[in-house]
Amino acid sequence: MIKYFQYNNNYKEVKIAFMKKTQLVLGLLVALTSLTTVANAQMKEGKISYERKINMHRNLPDPQMKSMVPEFRTDKFELIFNENVSLFRSVVDEEAPDPFANAGGGGGGGMRFNFRMPSANTYTDLAKQMQYEGREFFEKEFLIVDSLKQYKWKLSEETKTIAKQLCKKATTMVTAPQMRMRVSIGGGGNNTDTAANTPRAPKETELVVWYAEGIPVSFGPEGYSGLPGVIMEIDQDNGANVMTAVEVSTKYPKKELVAPSKGEKMNRAQFQENMMKLMQDMQRGGGIRMGGSAIRIGGGN
Repeated sequence: MIKYFQYNNNYKEVKIAFMKKTQLVLGLLVALTSLTTVANAQMKEGKISYERKINMHRNLPDPQMKSMVPEFRTDKFELIFNENVSLFRSVVDEEAPDPFANAGGGGGGGMRFNFRMPSANTYTDLAKQMQYEGREFFEKEFLIVDSLKQYKWKLSEETKTIAKQLCKKATTMVTAPQMRMRVSIGGGGNNTDTAANTPRAPKETELVVWYAEGIPVSFGPEGYSGLPGVIMEIDQDNGANVMTAVEVSTKYPKKELVAPSKGEKMNRAQFQENMMKLMQDMQRGGGIRMGGSAIRIGGGN
């Protein structure tokens, strides 16, 4: 009888211990399942807000010209997207102060700048491998339709956090045309030429980007794509032009995720050709004149 009682008591203890271990294992399985679900539920649609800062002094060697313009210009943009398409566009802040309002000191003979950066409106379709870009240039609208650009990205394991997203670094080389700007101050021969008299050959610069694998869509600002995550920051020419994500949201206006349709339709090569013609026309016409000063953009001696 005593042996039976001990056996029965031991059996109950073993059973209780087994049940506790079973509950622990089940709890761990549930926790692992939850973690897997969270990992799989990555953000695949939403909106990312960006700020772009351009160094306006980078190509202005003349101290007098630098005193007329602020060192940096900041603009806002946003990228709305789902798994298949994205729309990158400018965000116009009507209440934001004009950074050039007091350029030149505000004196009677001073030089004032008052202009807006051209608006951006780029729609990317991954399935069709196409991009549709709406551009405004001197009050003329263009619709650029072309295949998706392919970039040779060099991936790195270097990381940093941007807008609460863990990002990895990638680099590529891009070629940008060199523009010449000549400024005549007071209508005389006091000229500032940002490119001096050197040939206007295209300049190849390193493009550094940071992308977030936690948002596994192959989109980014200004039409850049082809990475295993959305691009959160772009740094062109070592700080000359930097665009950084400042906010990420899962909410976005789905009805506005459509391709631009207004403007004269052309491909990228045709658009670049049109831009060169416009620049040459401006150069022959004396450039942009403001009071006693003139800004010439393009070529010329």
